Amino acid sequence: MKGIRNHLLFSVVVVCLAAMGNVTAQSSASYELTRSVMSGGGTTSTSASYELTGTLGQPSPVDVSDSANYNLGSGFWGATVKLFTVAIESISYSIAEGVRVAWQSIAGASYTVYFTEDLMDVWTALSSFTGTGSLMEWLDDGSETGTPPTVASVLKRFYRLGGQP
Repeated sequence: MKGIRNHLLFSVVVVCLAAMGNVTAQSSASYELTRSVMSGGGTTSTSASYELTGTLGQPSPVDVSDSANYNLGSGFWGATVKLFTVAIESISYSIAEGVRVAWQSIAGASYTVYFTEDLMDVWTALSSFTGTGSLMEWLDDGSETGTPPTVASVLKRFYRLGGQP
């Protein structure tokens, strides 16, 4: 009885492996895999800042709409990807003021300025801001970093900008 059961199990495994070896995508003369959906109904989804109108299953053609901050791929295979980049636009030094860090902000996004005097050391979070949608600036006059920047110390100061949409 044990031999029959092992033979039957072996036969099932061989049949499964053989079937798996013959399966390929879109290779049959009888079947075709196409990008299509049934669509109907739908609604508008809104938040404080955005509005998206869609259907319950959209048409299959893929189209991409984008702006400076967002990329929306529509259709059956589409996806929404939010592009959020944080970059310091300029850093300048003035003996009278200190070090000025500037960046282009996105309205409503959160930004934090970080500081260190040694790239091997821990970064210290300093000021946090909410984006205005325009150029924003932060001034290192020494009040947050502990010492006012001088011509000599500016060479050893490093700034980083972090953010979240």
